[in-house]
Amino acid sequence: MSRGKRRKLSGLAVTTALLLSAMWGLNIVGIKVALETFPPIWNAFWRLLLGLPVLWVWARAGGVRLKPEPGEIRSLVLLGVFFAVQIIMLNTSVNWTSAAFASVLLNAAPVFINVIAHYFVPGDKLSRQRILGLAIAFGGVAVALLGDPDRALAPRPVAGNVLGVVTAAVIGGRMVYTQRLIQSIDSTKTVFWQVGFSLPVFLVCAVLAEPMMVGPLTLGPLISWLYCSFGVVGVAFILWVRLLKTNSPGLLSVFVFPTPIFGVLFSALIYRESPPVELLIGVAGVALGILLVTMENRKQVRETETESRPQLGRAA
Repeated sequence: MSRGKRRKLSGLAVTTALLLSAMWGLNIVGIKVALETFPPIWNAFWRLLLGLPVLWVWARAGGVRLKPEPGEIRSLVLLGVFFAVQIIMLNTSVNWTSAAFASVLLNAAPVFINVIAHYFVPGDKLSRQRILGLAIAFGGVAVALLGDPDRALAPRPVAGNVLGVVTAAVIGGRMVYTQRLIQSIDSTKTVFWQVGFSLPVFLVCAVLAEPMMVGPLTLGPLISWLYCSFGVVGVAFILWVRLLKTNSPGLLSVFVFPTPIFGVLFSALIYRESPPVELLIGVAGVALGILLVTMENRKQVRETETESRPQLGRAA
């Protein structure tokens, strides 16, 4: 697709991006519900095991050769272990704190992505606007971190909140590492093996550390488990990849920044959780900060495309 067409998002692309934002916001709440039946590591193992065939079908339909090349195996295994550690931390954080607080703190990952990318991604430097956005988002995280979740939903609120922030930083590191890998490895193959190589880690840790179930498999946890498996690991990934094929990530990111807002709304709806003032300030700060950062990314995308057009003309 031409660059001119890529610069403007269609109504369908915007709608899909907002849908994905809502799906990711619901994901944290869905994990919380599923944890009523499955402990954190078993929860991760089963939902990723169910989601992996969806990724396999998508890869085969797209003609992607999934077998790793000899030089790719080490990097993909490392990514799988990295991913497993992150998901174990994420599920444990959601188990310890409330879904609303987890949604805000975990979705601060773009803040850490931008900071880490500044040091490890060539050319991805922090501008004044991005620094301002990151500062506002960090402020929102700090306020939310000090909040007091509903104790009925958060058995270990302080530990859960702190682990949520640490997990967001780990997600940021994994995303930057993944971005470097997909420069030489197909993105679909990368995500498939990220899940594939993480499964043995989940299985070993779960067998050693947890009972297989902590509660009865009632309808609510079952639906949540299936949603987090097929909906998020499978469908959401496929939709995102399809959007990235025809649209700029910088432009799309503007429409996925409301993810923590959706997380708080879904938690209020499902758990009747009344968000305290600290959480409302936190979600506002995180959302506004991420919006400022993504607007700057969007501006950089447009500038890059504008600069590249004369170069393409000269090359022709």
